[in-house]
Amino acid sequence: MGKRIGLTAFAVILVFLVSGGISIPSAQSITWAELPLLEWERNILQAFDRNNYDKVIDTAQNQANDPNNNAFLFIYYGHAQKYYLERNRDSAVYYKQQYHITLNRLSGANLPVLTRLIAMPQTSWNKKINNKFLDAAFEKAATMEYLGSILFYLQSSNPDVAKGAIGGLQAILQQKRNIVMNGGTLSNSDRGWMSDNRLLQLLVQKAGETSSPATGFLSKIPAFARKKVLGGAPACLALIEDPALPMLRQAATMGNASAAAVIQLIQDARGARLAKYPNSTWYSATGP
Repeated sequence: MGKRIGLTAFAVILVFLVSGGISIPSAQSITWAELPLLEWERNILQAFDRNNYDKVIDTAQNQANDPNNNAFLFIYYGHAQKYYLERNRDSAVYYKQQYHITLNRLSGANLPVLTRLIAMPQTSWNKKINNKFLDAAFEKAATMEYLGSILFYLQSSNPDVAKGAIGGLQAILQQKRNIVMNGGTLSNSDRGWMSDNRLLQLLVQKAGETSSPATGFLSKIPAFARKKVLGGAPACLALIEDPALPMLRQAATMGNASAAAVIQLIQDARGARLAKYPNSTWYSATGP
């Protein structure tokens, strides 16, 4: 009951902040959206959903228009299903021999198809490989080209997809952090999307949902180990740094242990930055 009340109060605070209680720059021209599916991709997903795996494989093998490079993914999952459901020997060989090749070919362009395939109930038996494929695709997607897609999947109701998106976002934020820590300044566009209220609200919520037992004694853990202990959304907030503090401080006043722990991570990050560049800000090594 106490936890439910705390989350309700926390939600009220977030609404207050987003509605104007705290002024933070808005995002600039970053659309939270996945890449659109092509017509043949939609059709083949329907065939897959109907368990017509022979049609899936045949259609993908004969697909000439494949700019997103999804044919190989459909073929692999088609054989995976035939191996599991039909005990087809040829498909069993394909499933095992093509695993690493398929894994290494994945990219951000595969996410619209991959996220749908792994969400289908008939592929749930393949969860270990599903998650490895998701992690690999989001890792390859960790560029500005796919930022909008990553932000879109960050909102996914599928916990595995959302987790993969957090990993991709963390990698992009680390790239931005490296610019500052190497003496540079972030662009206005980067400053905008990184300090966007919508993003900060989502990350603070996710940090609260993934509360770790370690949050209660985080101050006793050495600074270099704290980020590894929490990871995920807290690590993303620490890489963003100062723009996240208003929401987190308000949450901490309500006794939210996760918020207090993330503030500690941000203080660690600020301390490391200021030790190297005394006049710096979160977005620039040379100051405002």
